[in-house]
Amino acid sequence: MMRLLVRAAAAAALIGLLVACQGFTDPPTLSFTMQPSGTLGYEVSSDGEITITTRNLVFRNPAGAHGLTLTAYRIEFLDENDQPAPVGDNAQEGSLSVFVPPGIQCDAPDPDTGCTMGSPGYRFAPGPEVVTSSNYQLLPVGVAQEHLFRSFPGFGEGDDLLLLTPQPVGWHAEITFTGRTATGGFFTSPTYRVGIAPPN
Repeated sequence: MMRLLVRAAAAAALIGLLVACQGFTDPPTLSFTMQPSGTLGYEVSSDGEITITTRNLVFRNPAGAHGLTLTAYRIEFLDENDQPAPVGDNAQEGSLSVFVPPGIQCDAPDPDTGCTMGSPGYRFAPGPEVVTSSNYQLLPVGVAQEHLFRSFPGFGEGDDLLLLTPQPVGWHAEITFTGRTATGGFFTSPTYRVGIAPPN
């Protein structure tokens, strides 16, 4: 009899666990955007010169997440059909060194490292927003050139670029970040999709 009761209790606990798990959702992950615009862009002068506009990268950890040191990124450029952009440099890799504090808030956060579980008044909450001090030119000139002329198939010499307003044709970039967590584990972010939207 006792053995049957133990088995019944174990089965009930397992069922309860399965029901609870069904209520869980995927945990929130590192948020990423850019400043001053969340899209990649370029400017075009009246004589056709293209200038790539720079971006500051903005990161924030969700509540309860470990601190991260981001060390590298990979970015790929795609057309409106999600195919690689028809240029030679449609994928690039780069390095960075950005610490994103953990998803913890406290009474007196450190300006650089944020809070830890030992900080007075600590609680799990989205961490502080980190904006890189360096500007990044993530869009290759070759991609911008091809995007511009595919926006205007009939564009030719003598046309005044200032009279034209480039319309995005669905081209975009997919960027992924890698690094290490504060506990020493390897970190790979989700892949973020950002549009290409000139002039910007």
